[in-house]
Amino acid sequence: MFPWARPFLFCLLIALAGLIPGFAKAANDFPVGSRCHTLAPSETSSANLARTREAWTCGPSDWKVSGTKASYVRIDVRGRDLPADAVLTTRLTRYRSMTITAIGSDGRSVTRDIRSDDLRFSTTRWRMYTALPRLDGPVDAYVLKVTGPRHIGLLSDAEVGARASPMAVGNRQLILAALCGLMLMPLILNFVFFRILRQRFILWHAAAVLAMLTQTLVSSGLINRFVRLSVTELCLLSTLSWAFMVIATLRFFIDLIEPETLTARQRLAVELLCPWFLFWSAYYFLADGVLLPSVAPLYYMSFLPIIATLLATIVLSALRGSRLVWFQIVGWTPLMLLGIARNLSILGLTDAPLGMMVEQHFAIAFEVAVTTLGVAERIMTIRLQRDHALAEARFQANLALHDPLTGLFNRRAIEEKFDTLLRTGFHTMAALDIDHFKAINDTHGHAAGDEVLRAVGQALAGDKDILTVRLGGEEFLLLLRGEGALERAERLRQAIPSRVAKEHPGLRKLVTASMGVYRLDTTCGHVPSFTEAYTACDELLYAAKADGRDCVRSNVCIEPLPTTRLELVG
Repeated sequence: MFPWARPFLFCLLIALAGLIPGFAKAANDFPVGSRCHTLAPSETSSANLARTREAWTCGPSDWKVSGTKASYVRIDVRGRDLPADAVLTTRLTRYRSMTITAIGSDGRSVTRDIRSDDLRFSTTRWRMYTALPRLDGPVDAYVLKVTGPRHIGLLSDAEVGARASPMAVGNRQLILAALCGLMLMPLILNFVFFRILRQRFILWHAAAVLAMLTQTLVSSGLINRFVRLSVTELCLLSTLSWAFMVIATLRFFIDLIEPETLTARQRLAVELLCPWFLFWSAYYFLADGVLLPSVAPLYYMSFLPIIATLLATIVLSALRGSRLVWFQIVGWTPLMLLGIARNLSILGLTDAPLGMMVEQHFAIAFEVAVTTLGVAERIMTIRLQRDHALAEARFQANLALHDPLTGLFNRRAIEEKFDTLLRTGFHTMAALDIDHFKAINDTHGHAAGDEVLRAVGQALAGDKDILTVRLGGEEFLLLLRGEGALERAERLRQAIPSRVAKEHPGLRKLVTASMGVYRLDTTCGHVPSFTEAYTACDELLYAAKADGRDCVRSNVCIEPLPTTRLELVG
């Protein structure tokens, strides 16, 4: 050996020994407790990439997803006392593949593929978690590798730590169950409301509440307490519930607001938002490949035209005097602010959490409660309007069937129901005419004549077995049923002079009336129509007039009425 070889080798060993700490420092040149991220080809080893500090971004911003590269997240755990059952927890989001690598302090590593069966879902949050790979010796970091993540929250929300305590989980489940119960009651009330008042806006509100209830059950994780669903199924339920929630809410808004406060152009603008959001919901769920980085940003930004259009429509409706729009303003404000915050966050303009799920649950529950009050208000308004319309219709119908001067039935009221009256036993008709009524008008004036007509109407007022009709002018008609109809009609006729004299004492002569009575005997053969019966009755009345007035003439039908006809009529 050369005499200088031994000293040379000794110096070389010293130099190499001095480089080892430098390599270790380079491998561990990450801030303690940091969470760093990067993009790299999917074939890149997580362990090798973790040794290259320059490739990583260690900050809370600039999170990115790619349709062609894999996303890596390095979670530094140095100095942390993790429990043996520590887990990786992150936002529940679809992806193509995912691995977790444990990096040891001595440079060793172990990688574990995360299959769909390895994932567990939180029952109180929109989170999923899985067990960590085991490595003998201390662990410096865990590296999460994901291909095809559909939301940067899967990366930015990734953390390593202990499982949530059962007590905390139980308390949150109670709160979430209470919120769901709060939304369930308006859903039931909507179906009760619809049975009372069949209005379309009630069904749209029920659909919106059902979608909101589904969204809360799914996004809160409470649904995982009862059924086992896959990541894809949970994400599909979440996307669909949001889509139907927005569409049903927009339709509910159009149908709820007073029609006079919405122009046709505004109504069309709100209606066009439905296919708009349906398209972006489908894009959010289906787009992949090179479109992947745009999925979440475009989906969140699709809310901006909806918010802007609704704000403009709400303001204009309020300016036009809408009362119901204030329920929408109060109910929607938290959700609108939440949507704006999410958009600002996805654009990197604010550090607000991307999920804000807890805020979302309370905002949805608040919206349901307030808009349900709006539904109740609208129902009360419609009920009052309908009751007023029915009362007005009854009033008009009453006017059409009653004489405005005396308040008695008119000819139309009796003629339309004559067959029914016959079947209920009104077989006697009496026609009355006030004697010398023209002389009363000529002597005392038409006002006095009207007073006489009112007094005669009061004298002839009957009971449940006597119907009194003013045919027009000074002529009246009685329909009677029961025994002694002729005698009862005569007593009413004879009561006219005293009643008129009492009500109008200034008349020079007593007011009398002539009467013709036509009675259908139960043994009569032909059942006449109203016109036939009235014609016969009128002939008897004129006979009484011809015999000197202030008297009665009657006639009984001669032809026998078959028993079978009586049973059919009666």
